[in-house]
Amino acid sequence: MKIPGAEQSLESLAEFGTGHLGYFREFERTEALRHFPDAANLKSADKLWALFSADGALLLLTENRTSVFFKAMEDDLKTVTLH
Repeated sequence: MKIPGAEQSLESLAEFGTGHLGYFREFERTEALRHFPDAANLKSADKLWALFSADGALLLLTENRTSVFFKAMEDDLKTVTLH
């Protein structure tokens, strides 16, 4: 069921969460290296964690999942998972 007027553009959704929401996601190391070539300088962890702002900007790439939440708290962001 569609609700008239409820459609949102990607830009307006990103604006809605900017400064309020942070999205986090786990990456396999090989996938992370494809998306973030600078990740090669991280240690050899098999899994990496990324925190993104609502507009998709990378805020943090780390081997430690807990660091994602500390960074989100530091930036006053509510975290949600990204699948």
